[in-house]
Amino acid sequence: MTTDLRPRSRSVRWCAAALCAALALAPPAVLAQIDNLPKLGDASGDELSPAKERALGESIMRQIRRDSAYLDDAELVDYLNRVAAPLMATPAAAGHVFEFFAVDDGAINAFALPGGFIGVHSGLIMASESESELASVLAHEIGHVTQRHVARMLAQQKQISMVSMATMILALLAARSNPQAAMGGVMLGDQLSRSNMLSFSRDAEREADRVGFEMLRQAGFDVQSMVSFFNRLQLASRFYETNAPVYMRTHPVTGERIADMQARLRETRYRQRPDSFEYLLLRARLRTTADESVDGRRVARASAEQYLADNPQAESQSWFGLASIAAAQRDWPRFEEALARARTLHGKPHPYFDRLAATSRLEAGDARGAAELARQGLRQFPDSRALVRVRAEALIAAGQSAEAAALLKDQLVVWRSDARLWQLMAQAQGKLEHRAEAHRAAAERFVLLGSAVAAVDQLRIAQRANDTDFYTASIIDARLRELEPLARREIEESKQMPRQ
Repeated sequence: MTTDLRPRSRSVRWCAAALCAALALAPPAVLAQIDNLPKLGDASGDELSPAKERALGESIMRQIRRDSAYLDDAELVDYLNRVAAPLMATPAAAGHVFEFFAVDDGAINAFALPGGFIGVHSGLIMASESESELASVLAHEIGHVTQRHVARMLAQQKQISMVSMATMILALLAARSNPQAAMGGVMLGDQLSRSNMLSFSRDAEREADRVGFEMLRQAGFDVQSMVSFFNRLQLASRFYETNAPVYMRTHPVTGERIADMQARLRETRYRQRPDSFEYLLLRARLRTTADESVDGRRVARASAEQYLADNPQAESQSWFGLASIAAAQRDWPRFEEALARARTLHGKPHPYFDRLAATSRLEAGDARGAAELARQGLRQFPDSRALVRVRAEALIAAGQSAEAAALLKDQLVVWRSDARLWQLMAQAQGKLEHRAEAHRAAAERFVLLGSAVAAVDQLRIAQRANDTDFYTASIIDARLRELEPLARREIEESKQMPRQ
């Protein structure tokens, strides 16, 4: 088993960008005189309050969402939250809020951030051998959150401000994927070098194992998967020594931990759980399209073709993987053939098939055809956010912006936190020359991307447009009043950032 399934350059760029963004927010006084900083909470307390922990997590996520390695893949993100839903419904997770997001990184890794944000590398999905194995890692990370392991570690850093804390965590995330990428963090001095955040104690790891194991059992997953996955990681670490999987470096798997899980397994009734078709399709797509270079695509295509030639009884997901890589190479005849085989073998409609067909038609230059394919898909799968995105994009490209705006207006009631849908709404309203509505939509996108200053600028332009009704103008005014304090805070922080 390899430890990294794709080139690491994207990982390096993500880590460096995240670190630089966080450092830009930290004023020189933060870095030079930590003792005088505002405190996170009562020094006598054992844990960071849930509200402050969530605020810290949201601050970190604002930085992560701005980078290209944040994987804004509607199918993948919706799937991660869906597969985690039965885990979150167990008693141990009651009262906690979780948000799963994807990172475009081939390293085998997942991590819990403050406030219940859990990142999953694409490499983890590719390396997993079953949906239950993937769920076992998600359950383990949920266990860290529910047992307040993150909050407890943060509480130990009582002399550090929220900004400095976020900076340190982002630097440590950089170090986890690539130690060299974190060298820019030396400005943090001894505080960073002595910090052990995101690397949990053995007791915390065992506790997360125990909680995660029980979550898996209660949610109906195969609990054997947790043992098998960690066994494989431990074996890989022996072969690769210092280049062990990233997950192993931050979640060291000991023989004692595995023995403890095996003991629990003997007391548990075996339950086989078949993989969902969504898991099989997503893993096939990620494996074939992970390396976006010309050579990477050529190798992936050759591998997929050879596998299908050697396995005449190959299942639908293998043909879907070939269709995905053929589409990436713009080989439309082979794409159509492979997707048709995938559909036939599966024997019934699926939104992933429809989304891939519509996206490929759009990329081939047939916007009207793409819009129609997406429309047909949405008739059967109205909850597919990915299909909504591609239909709106296709309608705009086809010159049907009014229809796109109507579609987006309805969908944004459901998917209000989708920055891509707001971006498409801004484009549609701009094409219709509805200036106020276009700038209002752009403002909502900037809010979701973590830039209140840019959002306020857009809302002020919307106010000056004078081409909307009283109701919409009132919404714009109210939103502006709500965001102006956040924008002022951003400006004050930017004034204190180190000069280049």
